Amino acid sequence: MTKQQTIPFWIAVIININIVIGAAFFLGAQSITVKSGILSPFAWLFCGFLLLPLVAVFAWFAKRHPEAGGLYVYSQRSLGSFWGFLSGWGYFVGTTAGNAAVIHAFSSYLQNVAPVHRVLAPCGLLGLKFDLLLVLFFTGLNAINIQFMERAQIFFVVMKTIPMLVLIVGAFSAMFVGTSVSYVPQAWDFSSFFETIPMVFFAYVGFEACCAVADKIGDSQRKASAVIWSSFGIIMLVYVVLQFCALRVQGSFDVNPFLHAIGLFISDPVVAELLSNIVYATIMLSFLGGFYGMYFYNSWNLYAIAQNKNIIGGSYLTKLTKNQIPWVCLIVQCSLLSVFLLLTTADSYLVVIGDFGVTIGYLLTTIAFFVASKNKIVALAALLSCSFLLYLCSKSLVDAGMYNLIPLLIVLGIGIVAYKGKQLLNQQHVR
Repeated sequence: MTKQQTIPFWIAVIININIVIGAAFFLGAQSITVKSGILSPFAWLFCGFLLLPLVAVFAWFAKRHPEAGGLYVYSQRSLGSFWGFLSGWGYFVGTTAGNAAVIHAFSSYLQNVAPVHRVLAPCGLLGLKFDLLLVLFFTGLNAINIQFMERAQIFFVVMKTIPMLVLIVGAFSAMFVGTSVSYVPQAWDFSSFFETIPMVFFAYVGFEACCAVADKIGDSQRKASAVIWSSFGIIMLVYVVLQFCALRVQGSFDVNPFLHAIGLFISDPVVAELLSNIVYATIMLSFLGGFYGMYFYNSWNLYAIAQNKNIIGGSYLTKLTKNQIPWVCLIVQCSLLSVFLLLTTADSYLVVIGDFGVTIGYLLTTIAFFVASKNKIVALAALLSCSFLLYLCSKSLVDAGMYNLIPLLIVLGIGIVAYKGKQLLNQQHVR
């Protein structure tokens, strides 16, 4: 029998950080600074504290149920089989849609790089074809083994620190060294501050990802919960510090802080251009770090549902490779992600689907905590956080158009039919 592979504590923390700190921050820091001005770092503090009750909920469940499946297991144990399935399936579908948005964003950025474009164009691999090629490539990587994934995550986190360090050095130069680029202080603007809250709030989503593979974290009974608290604390600190640096680098100018920071400490145009290209490349790689980690974790969400024999075809979904990777679940996730990309490559469309699916899992898990835990104060606070998240999702849906929810409803419906079909088969078998 093949020995189960485990993920070391700090690797699990790194994967969680890689999943959360990515496209949402690197693309959003600029506009958050422009809109919120001097209040922008406080937006990250505000949303971080707002999410603390949810962090407490997931950490409590991770310690109580350190096993594969995460949100599905938590809801199933306290609310019953159907609600557990809906929580797990909704989260799986939502995360897959969110992954589709991330991989398309990376693909689009990469195709805009001149040398890459010149290679892809003659092969006819531009646009959607390249998106799907990347999906297949990462499906193959996920099928290798956990140790390879660990090494890849370390590489991604190293790459991710490059634009962060550039921003910090640029802010340091602006504050203490003095530069030729003047800093323009910004006024307090509370109305614009609250406009940035949805963007900031969603940039934290994913902190609970390690719950899907809690059983694979070394000494999972003690450390799965610690991974959630540690990674969230580090993420919150990084967000606040980097947003403060972005504020100092940008001032009141609408410029990319990670690229603009280079001119604050490098005067040589050749060196500055070279570093700009490196920063641009590492920001793109940060998209992949989050995608790769979540893609790996999400397969285990589906695996847990199938392992409990709650869906038609569950016996196939629980098949593992010799490296203990759920390869059929990977194929299902790859297929669903490809379907989402074939439907649309509009990021806003995919993000709406993703946000709603994840929110279903969050809400049902919070209700499960309310039922299972004696700490009703934390439960009520978590319900308030979920309500706010649901409000933001609803607002995004209304702004984007209600029809954006149709693909999610169809896929959820297919899952429910597969669940109900399995229940009927089980009943007939008993008779």
